[in-house]
Amino acid sequence: MVSGEQDTSQAETQVRVMAQTIHLPLPDACLPGVIANTQLLNGYVDLILGFDLPDDCAPAYEYEP
Repeated sequence: MVSGEQDTSQAETQVRVMAQTIHLPLPDACLPGVIANTQLLNGYVDLILGFDLPDDCAPAYEYEP
C-alpha cells in the first residue's frame, strides 16, 4: 500500500470510529468531506499546540482587535 493510500485508509478508519463512538450516522457520500475537514482541523490543532506560551503570561480578559 502506498503512503497516501495508507494515510487515507487510516483517516477513514479514525473518522468512522469517532462517528460510531458518538452514534453519528455517517453516509458514505459524506465521508470524503468529513475526512478533509478533520484533517484541516487537526492541522489547526497542531498549530495551536505548537505555540509556546510562557508560564507568566497574563490572561487577556477582553478582546481588543
